[in-house]
Amino acid sequence: MNYKIGVIIGGPSPEHDISILTGLQSARLLSAKNDVSIIYWTKDNKWFLLDSNLESTDFVDNPKIFTKELHITLGKVNCFSHKRKKLDIDIFLNSCHGGPGEDGTLQGLLELMDVRYTGPNLTTAQLCMDKYAFYSLMKTNNLPVLDKFRILKDKSPDFTGPYVLKPQFGGSSIGVEVVKDYETALKLIESSDLYSKGALLERYLQNADDLLIGVRNYPELNYSEIEKPIRNSNLFSYEDKYLNNGGLEGSKRELPVALSEDINQKIISYVKEINKIIPSRGIVRYDFLKIEDKVYINEINTIPGSHALYLWKNLNVSKYELLNDVVQEGLNDKTNQWSTQGSDGLALKSAKDIQSKLG
Repeated sequence: MNYKIGVIIGGPSPEHDISILTGLQSARLLSAKNDVSIIYWTKDNKWFLLDSNLESTDFVDNPKIFTKELHITLGKVNCFSHKRKKLDIDIFLNSCHGGPGEDGTLQGLLELMDVRYTGPNLTTAQLCMDKYAFYSLMKTNNLPVLDKFRILKDKSPDFTGPYVLKPQFGGSSIGVEVVKDYETALKLIESSDLYSKGALLERYLQNADDLLIGVRNYPELNYSEIEKPIRNSNLFSYEDKYLNNGGLEGSKRELPVALSEDINQKIISYVKEINKIIPSRGIVRYDFLKIEDKVYINEINTIPGSHALYLWKNLNVSKYELLNDVVQEGLNDKTNQWSTQGSDGLALKSAKDIQSKLG
């Protein structure tokens, strides 16, 4: 069936540019059998309707593409509109990375608008974007995680360095640094607004391997092969992911990585356990760290670069099929199921006057 799909890209996020690349790829794929439009969210919080056949360079040197500004209406009619004409969209494909597109802000807006959308719902988005909340939930459920310390005034970590310094809220490797001691971490925090909402220290594991696996729940639980990124530094950096070798699709990797049966089964069992605790929508990427025979859960990326489609390239399923399943899942799932039970007016009728409650 042919659908009208609005691919949301950009947003006021450090990963704004990567989101454009993900969204343009997704729009091009879905355009084969659907009517696709680009909904561009600017870095200064404006919205524009764009064609789906643009190239990434158009966003740098072609201001003529930004002529159809969109407005958001909530109330009698919930919609995006251009010149007071409602945009006719069956479902929105969320291709935003980091910031308000992935932390629950956009999800909350789309749920208030009562529209169908893909990717994490409000709760999952918030939980997975907050690295300390995610760590705490994993630890509470006795799943293997590395020690983390949330930097607070007049507090010091109870484990020794070197450390990995991370923004508490963030969807990529931006702001992730190896530091030798606590004092160095504090200096870095003072010099960058990436840590303004919070910062974490994590125990640094030298020579640990990053292992990544794609996971989806529609039409049933399914996971990709396991990838080992080939990095050029002591961490899997933003440059390794997105800038070297032409971007994410061209990054150096082992896919599938050669692992012992024991390590492979550990990872799959952790995926299944986490998926019960945090059921996800769309395609998510689980990131693990392995050192020797130990595996640690690092994080869940709820809207990974390129929607992690490349992780299935050896498994006889096309990129179009993967994205089409994401769309079908969003169409079938009603996320904003609110209840007004109990709001029957009895409390209002039985209450005394407001003035009496003030004394």
